[in-house]
Amino acid sequence: MATGARPSPASLSAVQLRNRMVLSARRIITRHWPRVDRCPVCGCGWPCRPTDTAYGYLTSVGQGNWAPPQRAGSRR
Repeated sequence: MATGARPSPASLSAVQLRNRMVLSARRIITRHWPRVDRCPVCGCGWPCRPTDTAYGYLTSVGQGNWAPPQRAGSRR
């Protein structure tokens, strides 16, 4: 199976790795963003453990106040 042009984590610079981790943390937060105070993925109260971990990382790189943009279809 070919993996394409995606570099392995060992070949990434520190800045590239940080940027990739920031994007991953934001993706986790977006997927686990609460719907009526519950995580739609985990089903538990919000913030769930994955969201806590992602926000912990974003806080460590100075982006702890990030929130996903509002989607037009998710407003009630």
